[in-house]
Amino acid sequence: MDIDDRKKEIAQYIGKKILDLRKSQKLSREQFAEKTNLSANYIYEVEKGNSIPGCIALIDICNFCEIAPSNLLGKYLDTNIYTAAELINTNFQRLSNYDKKLIIDMINLLANR
Repeated sequence: MDIDDRKKEIAQYIGKKILDLRKSQKLSREQFAEKTNLSANYIYEVEKGNSIPGCIALIDICNFCEIAPSNLLGKYLDTNIYTAAELINTNFQRLSNYDKKLIIDMINLLANR
């Protein structure tokens, strides 16, 4: 597969994921665009697979939808990393704010030792 075919495949995959996210939240394209600080036309182009969101757009979409970027990029990430990130993300969301803070503190402690 050449680079253009790969880009098109990835654009369509991410676009479908974003479309599904928007519809699951029962938002119009305009409402979703407003909530993510993007234009409705840009959302349209992404959902149709004509454009791949840049880093800032991806961050804005993930922040609004409260998901990890791996939820949008999953199939194109290393399987082991994706599986671990998905497991952590899914379970982390279920924790109380107190428990989330404990986990974050433990991660920071381990990272800085």
